[in-house]
Amino acid sequence: MPFNSESAREAGRKSKRGKNKQFDPTIKDKMEMLYETVLDDLIINSKDLSNSDKVKLVQTLSNYLLPKTKTVRDQFTIQELKDRKEQDIYDRDPDPTK
Repeated sequence: MPFNSESAREAGRKSKRGKNKQFDPTIKDKMEMLYETVLDDLIINSKDLSNSDKVKLVQTLSNYLLPKTKTVRDQFTIQELKDRKEQDIYDRDPDPTK
């Protein structure tokens, strides 16, 4: 049987994958309202938070707001590591770009 629009339609009807499993827009709207309410409450009551709670909050939020960075080694650090390598038993190049 050749594959054409009619056979594709029939195959789609027989598919066992089921319907698209996305949330209803109403659930998404409710979640957004909940987040907004919680954030508003945090802003209003930020003076009631302890210092450790504030640090945890900033740390958690920064994972979503700030871009991830890679470690960077300058030439001085690479030279120092190469000097240590001569005394070290490992055979790795300290320059991560190589």
